[in-house]
Amino acid sequence: MEEMRLKKNKPLRDELDRLLQQSRHNEPPHRTTFDDFSLSVMAAQGPQELFRLLLEEQKIFRIDEIHICLVDRYHEVERLLTQSYQHQYRGLSFVDSETCQQLISDIPAHTILGSHIPQQYEWLIGTKKINKYKSAALLPLKRGKELIGIQLLLSKNKNRYHKTDSTIFLDKLAAMTAISIENCINRQRILELGYQDGLTSAYNRRYFDEQLKNEIARCVRKKSDLVFLFIDIDFFKQVNDKYGHQAGDAVLVKLVNLMREQVRSSDIVARYGGEEFAIILPDTGLQIANGVAERIRRKVESQNLVFNNVTLNITVSIGMASLSQIKYQTGSGSKGLAYLPDDLDQLLLKKADEALYQAKQAGRNRVVIKKLVNQKTMKNE
Repeated sequence: MEEMRLKKNKPLRDELDRLLQQSRHNEPPHRTTFDDFSLSVMAAQGPQELFRLLLEEQKIFRIDEIHICLVDRYHEVERLLTQSYQHQYRGLSFVDSETCQQLISDIPAHTILGSHIPQQYEWLIGTKKINKYKSAALLPLKRGKELIGIQLLLSKNKNRYHKTDSTIFLDKLAAMTAISIENCINRQRILELGYQDGLTSAYNRRYFDEQLKNEIARCVRKKSDLVFLFIDIDFFKQVNDKYGHQAGDAVLVKLVNLMREQVRSSDIVARYGGEEFAIILPDTGLQIANGVAERIRRKVESQNLVFNNVTLNITVSIGMASLSQIKYQTGSGSKGLAYLPDDLDQLLLKKADEALYQAKQAGRNRVVIKKLVNQKTMKNE
């Protein structure tokens, strides 16, 4: 009888021994390591260092792979965290809360563990890697009640993350990660203030030059298109001469506000110089960009700006050029491709400037898409 009882309880004893052994193995080193790791993360200088720690150094906790997916509610987080770096952070991704609402709503309120997680949250890992991992921990990254991201810790060992294991350590890790990421985003917002034009609050020329190169490099990697708009206020000198520079300043501020209403928050509106403005539309094709440009042109034309009891009617001319129009070389084996990626920003600027000149020569208050040699004419162009 006693032998049968012992045999029946053996699985429970084995599971208890496993948990005790894991606890003894983890607790002392993890406590010290976590404290050191937390200090390093909190002291991280910028996104590059922060995500190196979170995605690579964090593997000291016996993690095979780490994924962090951030919720980009206002289409700004990805730009803020990646704008200064040409490379991508391996394991970092972003989701748009509008298009991925169902995926986000399925994220649990608290940390969960188990062998079912890799399959259940395949969209966080990717189908090519799904069979590599046998267990995982999913950590919701929250600030207050708001979900700002998801952290996924993956293991090839099916017993590494068991659904009955304690999540106290992982809950602390999630809280620290969420705070660090939020602080990093806020620091980037503050830094961005130094990139703004003092009068219009559009981005300044220095920021524009940096971002055009970065966005081109990103779109080349993703094999997506990018459109660049050059916008110039028609007869702006006459406004200054007739009504004074204060009226001209009011026109510039109004134009930036109108342009921002017609573009996404992830698009880049910059004051290029004087009355010239530039807009970078990443991940956008010519047809959609042409619609954006036409909306801006019509909106400006239809506005009456009242300044010192004087009604000002202004129009703009817009020149456009796109990345997809240019044959560029991405590797030494490419044939018949005329331009290297390092040349693309200057080439886009040149082509858009030529299109702007054509718009002015054709009578102003119009949008012109620069047609390159041997390019097929776009429909509805």
